[in-house]
Amino acid sequence: MTLGDNMENHTHVELFYTFLNEVSESVQKTLQCSYLDALVEALNFLLDDAFIQDVEAEVIASSKAKKALISEVSFAKESVRKAYQLAVLKGLKTSQITNAQMTPDTIGIFMKYLIDKLYGKNFPETIFDPLVGTGNLLATLANHSSKAFRAVGVDDDAIMCSLSRNIFDALEIKNQIFHQDTVTFQAEPYELIVTDFPPDKIDDKFGYFPYPVIMHHLDHLKDGHYFIALIENRFFEQTQSALFRKKLAEKAHLYGLIKLDESLFKNHPQSILIMKKKIDKTETIDDFLLVDLPSFSDRDAFHKALSKMDQWFAKKEVDVQ
Repeated sequence: MTLGDNMENHTHVELFYTFLNEVSESVQKTLQCSYLDALVEALNFLLDDAFIQDVEAEVIASSKAKKALISEVSFAKESVRKAYQLAVLKGLKTSQITNAQMTPDTIGIFMKYLIDKLYGKNFPETIFDPLVGTGNLLATLANHSSKAFRAVGVDDDAIMCSLSRNIFDALEIKNQIFHQDTVTFQAEPYELIVTDFPPDKIDDKFGYFPYPVIMHHLDHLKDGHYFIALIENRFFEQTQSALFRKKLAEKAHLYGLIKLDESLFKNHPQSILIMKKKIDKTETIDDFLLVDLPSFSDRDAFHKALSKMDQWFAKKEVDVQ
């Protein structure tokens, strides 16, 4: 298998998905494991010609034959990512896990637009996702970016860590994935943080989960840089909201809020929140980006909204160092 450009080929998506699915099903049957565990094995075999766990010789032989069928094909990175996405969605469904573990493609692509507007020519060398999950958000950003970046992620689920690490390797994205509770993670500050918060998550210790995650990881963001998060629309309606906003104001500005069209989501309407870490505690910002974004499928209305955002960003000085 070789990787080409990012132009997706639907036939190649099906071909690559068939490989992942058939190998995963074979491994799942022989190991009596979950489909997601088996998908980790299939990805490992793709990368290293070997399984992590001991499987029957018949499975190894059939997997080699299946890999040979795709070995001479030049796959676009988007075809590989979308095939992986389909396999993960099947695994989530069979394990009765919500597909909130996977950020929708349209959200990732739109976040890429925001990053370009916020950073200009100073595209970040490293992007950190403190709730990396399956890695689809960072993989989407990487596949739609002209400049390569290092993907860093944290997740407390070992399977998710293995999945994201393997897909990044398959897509040739430099990466560091840490299997750890995100609020105990410590690192040097990064140029950009992006994440997708699970809806309605309440932590026994911290309360409304997104608040402590944001406060903790603002310390892992460089001064003057951005934290972009997909949040539920009830984000600021939680009982701890006033205290959170007070603490947040000490470290960062609320820079923008983009309400997404509700048709994108079945149960939990969401928005994109942009925060900018302060360089100086006394600094202020003179404007706030507030957008009610129409459906991505309504091209005329969507492009009008983008045009207004372009004008707003054009008035802002890109000052990320």
